Amino acid sequence: MNLRAISAVAGMGLLLVMGGAGQATAGECRKLSTPFSGEEQKYSVQAQVDGPVIFADIPCAVYWRNHEFCATELASFQATATVIDHPSGAAVAMTDAYFVVGAPGEKHPVAFADRRTAADFVAENGGELLDYEQLLSHSF
Repeated sequence: MNLRAISAVAGMGLLLVMGGAGQATAGECRKLSTPFSGEEQKYSVQAQVDGPVIFADIPCAVYWRNHEFCATELASFQATATVIDHPSGAAVAMTDAYFVVGAPGEKHPVAFADRRTAADFVAENGGELLDYEQLLSHSF
């Protein structure tokens, strides 16, 4: 292979690794095995995918869900992923939750068990309200 061809292939690989503009990448997001506690827990996602899997924040979980999991892992993630309800601290099925993205004062998206509470949070604090399907296609 000549140098021009190698450069072109390397450039294409870099684009694949970088992903879309504003999106998390595998290099930035890791699957963890130890749950978070305290303040950081409210941003985390936990699931059972070939054992316990914890993501530091919702965008990382969405990235892995959309780009890294095989079909079997995806099915497990969809069935078991939980997020932390922002007001109560209770675990909520990720597929049933509502999310506020871009709220001032929040470094990551936050999850809510019900739409009304999330809408009230947006009215008071700002941000964008998304349901689970909208979250999956959101550009972080």
